[in-house]
Amino acid sequence: MKNDVISEVTMYTTKFGPFNGDSWEELIQICLRLKYESEQYQSIPASPGDFGIEGFTRTGKVFQCYCPDNNMTSAALYEKQRDKITKDVNKLSLYQDRLLQIFDGTKIKEWIFVTPEYRMKELVIHCNNKVEELRQLNLPFIDDDFRVIIHDIGNFTKEIPIALNGGSQKLMINPKISSTGTMTSWKEQENELVGNAIRKHIKRFPADMNGVTKKVNDLTENTIKSYFDRESILSRWQRLHPQDYDKYLILISQVEETVKEQCMFPSDNNNELYKSLRTLVDKKLRENFTYLDDTTITNLTNGVIADWLLRCPLDFE
Repeated sequence: MKNDVISEVTMYTTKFGPFNGDSWEELIQICLRLKYESEQYQSIPASPGDFGIEGFTRTGKVFQCYCPDNNMTSAALYEKQRDKITKDVNKLSLYQDRLLQIFDGTKIKEWIFVTPEYRMKELVIHCNNKVEELRQLNLPFIDDDFRVIIHDIGNFTKEIPIALNGGSQKLMINPKISSTGTMTSWKEQENELVGNAIRKHIKRFPADMNGVTKKVNDLTENTIKSYFDRESILSRWQRLHPQDYDKYLILISQVEETVKEQCMFPSDNNNELYKSLRTLVDKKLRENFTYLDDTTITNLTNGVIADWLLRCPLDFE
């Protein structure tokens, strides 16, 4: 049986975490207030009656939010977004008398559809077609240069972390899944780094312990995966929030110096030292980046430790 839905999740997964219609609208309302404060952004409550807009600015921008219930194929997403645009743009005509009162002399230049993502150029063409249809109606509040355009999550990369940090939801940056082939090829090219990790993991176990080889191999595989996960997260974080990315690099560099010094001295229990250093990294990340969710912090922490194991900052005398 054909199924347009890729996942059984009940929310739409984005690079900033999962959303449904309500949580997406709540987030975007905060973002719009931040982004368009200088343009006197005004939100419009949905009750009583839904006029097809979430808010507008006095400079002539109107916004309508839409988030699908779950992730789906590009074709299915296009159909849902197309139908939503059609329905809500038509409300400009249907409720023109009330909207004329709400806009109070503001000429609308842009009707902006705010959605997590769109994947088909046909949606842009559909927006252009709606412009021509609406112009023919000669609505009193529509500007001569009126346009219907789309904004996705990328239009709010500066505002979303701030909005998430100020609310109950935190920022989730999921790593891109690395293929087995990619990691295998990397291990073959970086066998010296892999050897470092193996040597250090061996030192975490008592000398007389049985079955260490398999445990070390498993730990080394986890180390390599954590290293790749961190690189993926950092790449996305740099694009989303470059100032905090730079702050992260400085912070970890400072912590690394502390780790190097601690590792100069013999330890009675190398695994306890390992755990204490991991706790230190986790604590520093949580203190400095409060808007990141637990999963992202854990992945970053694991990645920092992995990087140190593969290189030389974290070692055992």
